[in-house]
Amino acid sequence: MSIFDRFKKKKAEASEAQNNKNTSAQPAAASKEMLDDISYIQEMQHISGAWQQYDILLAARGYGWDMMVDWAAYMESADLDNISTITVAEMANTPGKELIEEYRNRKTKGGIKAFDALAEERGQLAIGGISRTLKAPVKIVWFNQTRVLRFFTPIDDEELLTRYVETVIRRTFGKKDAMKLAKPVPKEK
Repeated sequence: MSIFDRFKKKKAEASEAQNNKNTSAQPAAASKEMLDDISYIQEMQHISGAWQQYDILLAARGYGWDMMVDWAAYMESADLDNISTITVAEMANTPGKELIEEYRNRKTKGGIKAFDALAEERGQLAIGGISRTLKAPVKIVWFNQTRVLRFFTPIDDEELLTRYVETVIRRTFGKKDAMKLAKPVPKEK
């Protein structure tokens, strides 16, 4: 059974559970409470399809390769289970090289930070697996020396994904500020 099929099955089970007034099977929507801080998300564009694509423009300066690998390592430990893809590409619009088999079969174990194939700087890094928070597949793509992040998931819920992305950026999984929105970035005049 594919990851997408498992997600559809879990989604149907969650819907049935909700109809039975059992809310424990729903994805973690968390508090509607807002952070007393400005969002790191300047803009988000949502492209609908079989997989929802969320393109995020950060309100901070760009990031580099070391931060990308560090972020992927954080997601590996904080939220992603059953990692099914790790890809790199030389540039943003070039085909990626899948590294998941190499990652699974390496002799020296350890997390993504210890993965030798990520020692060389590249233009793009992506990691995908099952989000413990969203209870659904998610793939995150970082683009070196930019302010752009890209998220793919079957979940079609902009507010939930905004909360998730804010948590990814702030690295607050498992903390009191997880899955909370921050105040929008003020518009320049």
